[in-house]
Amino acid sequence: MTALTARQISDMNRMNRAATNGTLGTRLSSLESGAVVSGSHTVTSAQASASAITIQTTVAVIEGKIVGATRSGSSLSGVKTLTSGSNLNITSASPSLWVIAADDQVNYIVW
Repeated sequence: MTALTARQISDMNRMNRAATNGTLGTRLSSLESGAVVSGSHTVTSAQASASAITIQTTVAVIEGKIVGATRSGSSLSGVKTLTSGSNLNITSASPSLWVIAADDQVNYIVW
């Protein structure tokens, strides 16, 4: 086994300090405690008419998200997602790319 150089040891110590001094430790604890929630939502005709979707999740305050939309199994682009507390607020970032329609499927992972 090759010994680590002084530079490698210094870099590892710096990364460890950064991880414990910032919020990384807190965020990792949240992920480890099962605060990751995934789900799927089918767009209703009322949501399509309003051109907006609000999905309430069980995560108290959303810190991160992955959201995608599909229509008939094909991925859609142009999805704009904002968070507010435990809610995902979804609209179209570009109507030329995606116009919200009934029966579109919105899939999400939040933490």
